[in-house]
Amino acid sequence: MMNHPNDAKVDDYLDLYLFAAKIKDHEWQKEIKNSLAAFVKATADRDRQRASDLRVQLGYVNRRILGLYQQLRKRNVELTEGITNELYALKQRRLELEAELSQIREQKRRIS
Repeated sequence: MMNHPNDAKVDDYLDLYLFAAKIKDHEWQKEIKNSLAAFVKATADRDRQRASDLRVQLGYVNRRILGLYQQLRKRNVELTEGITNELYALKQRRLELEAELSQIREQKRRIS
């Protein structure tokens, strides 16, 4: 069962590699191996950048939630439907960001 979109591409590279070995085309094997290594590195770089972006977004969401709660605690603002809705939306976004970060961590763990 494929859990990650890149699994199919890696499987294709490995199938080609085995086929090249079967027909004893060592030069082609080397090309496939280099292509696979480049693909895996590029994927890891993209995942690292995506995780970094998600952490920045998560930090913003957490600071915004904290700021709203601090304003409410100091009674600078009344708890309105707008603030309640914003807090709900921020908490939902935080859950989405954390789930996406977990997926990236799980994929990295599977590869290691």
